[in-house]
Amino acid sequence: MDKTFIGNDEAFLNLNSYAMSQNPGPLILLGKRGLGKRQAAMDVIAQLMGCGSDELYKNPDFFLLDRQQDTIKVEDVLALLDKSSLAALKGKKFFLVCNAENMNVQAQNKLLKLLEDKNHTNVLIFLCNQDALLETIKSRCNIISFDPLSVEEISPYFLEKGIAREELLFAAYLCDFCPHAIENMGDCYPALLETCKNLMLARKKEEFFQILHLIREKDPENFYEVHSAHYWVALQMFYYLFEQLLLQKLMIAKAENSMDFKSLSKLYSLPHIYQICSVLSAHQKQWQNSSYSKNDFFDLIRCMVKEP
Repeated sequence: MDKTFIGNDEAFLNLNSYAMSQNPGPLILLGKRGLGKRQAAMDVIAQLMGCGSDELYKNPDFFLLDRQQDTIKVEDVLALLDKSSLAALKGKKFFLVCNAENMNVQAQNKLLKLLEDKNHTNVLIFLCNQDALLETIKSRCNIISFDPLSVEEISPYFLEKGIAREELLFAAYLCDFCPHAIENMGDCYPALLETCKNLMLARKKEEFFQILHLIREKDPENFYEVHSAHYWVALQMFYYLFEQLLLQKLMIAKAENSMDFKSLSKLYSLPHIYQICSVLSAHQKQWQNSSYSKNDFFDLIRCMVKEP
């Protein structure tokens, strides 16, 4: 099996062993979004089915359950169970469940019988971006973990993608050190890069309001409206800015391939930077819990501008 993701060599070895199994059991690929889990799962299934990964969607023994970010409900699992009762053309059927952490408890419980298929005629593979499945599910599965990478591991891939050397650390932060996420960023990457560079040049904190288009009421270019669809990445941009600023304040050696912070460090005391980093972490958790609003964004910006 060819390797189609960057790094995570141990995961690749485990996937190869799994792909050579005569009776593969249920499998969980666990790790953050952007580490190449989905293509890896497709490659494993294709090898077990004796076809190319680009042919899977036409194969009647392959079933994909992908609700994107929506909740996977009982009715979705019941439809999958109906398909599991059909005879396989070549002895086994494979079910790939994407974003499996979005399955509600009732849906997960409905899968238990299928996971206990001792004849291995129905093989379930889960893609999980978070460790959120029930223990009763996990105990019946093999688990292969994918970990975020180092900047050194990511850099060759980013350079091939045309990212400038001085932007490598910035790009790694935006991807949360999960390199394949860069492929889905589209126009938001250059926009966030430009915003970050402008913030680095700020000579007073009040300029943040101007740079983020927060001065004029209902400005269509205000930062939150422009980036609300990928706000997690925007939070990563702020985190890069202030964590690197913190390292500079602590006189820790400047990270290789990081950008120049110009005069921004003169505007912030060490306690203020610590406070902002702490608040950013809380906002990231709040965003993950889907309880974030535009008012929360304004609170974050006020924290960045006002000294504690």
